[in-house]
Amino acid sequence: MILSPFDERTFMRLLQGVCVATAVVAGVAGLLAQTKTIPFDHIHLNEPAAEGSQWWEKNIPGGRRITEAPNRIMYGAVRLMFLQPKSSGGSDGSVIEHLGFSVPDLDATMKSLAAINTKVIEPVKDMPGLYRSAIIESPWGTRIQLVQDRDVIGLHHVQLRAPDPEAAYTWLLDKFGGERTKMKGQVDSVRYAGVPGFTTVYVIAAKGESVPSQGRAIDHIGWRSMGAINDTKAMLEAKSVQLTSQPQPLNLPNGPSINFFYVAGPAGARIEIVERPGLKPGE
Repeated sequence: MILSPFDERTFMRLLQGVCVATAVVAGVAGLLAQTKTIPFDHIHLNEPAAEGSQWWEKNIPGGRRITEAPNRIMYGAVRLMFLQPKSSGGSDGSVIEHLGFSVPDLDATMKSLAAINTKVIEPVKDMPGLYRSAIIESPWGTRIQLVQDRDVIGLHHVQLRAPDPEAAYTWLLDKFGGERTKMKGQVDSVRYAGVPGFTTVYVIAAKGESVPSQGRAIDHIGWRSMGAINDTKAMLEAKSVQLTSQPQPLNLPNGPSINFFYVAGPAGARIEIVERPGLKPGE
């Protein structure tokens, strides 16, 4: 078929319009594919609830007790919670290897811990360009790195240990967003920040062999669903995340009910997704 000049011009305009529309759709799809940052929400320990919460509140500065359920400590906007009195082993050797807390006076904190015979894994040392640091262990086997970092006080970081740290970072960024960065220009990490009301937390992945976290001293870590739990579930399933439980509600004694489910994280890290309806960001 031979087009008239008019028909040809009309066809070309239509073709240009289709190309523009296709480009717009592709751009929107690309933006939708970018994962929004999901804020870090909590840490669950296999330590005796009453005794463990008292130890953390007294000895690791920056925590405050909250009343939504018994024996919960809040560091900034991150909950520290307790599952059961015994674990299958300490956090050393687990994929969730240790928790980092920044304290205003490291020497004073270590002196107080020495007075109660706290197990010291690594004494105070200077880490040039970073901060002063020491590593201790709770009475139930949770490794804790204490640092004196004036830029962040309270919960500072969570360290994973995985055979392929780069794969762990890629997984976290794809599923929960965050920002790939180097802490103080030196330490590879993913930074979870930018969501108003929530605490900035760094997740570090060190290279090494490890075992899954479930049942160990640090059983799992959690991120907050900012929308309906089923929407977050659908988003993660679309990214081929393996769910290890289905969404279910939990009534808290003195607070709003929550909805939660678990997923399999990188290198065997157990991860919980929790929705807290009725609470403002950071509560």
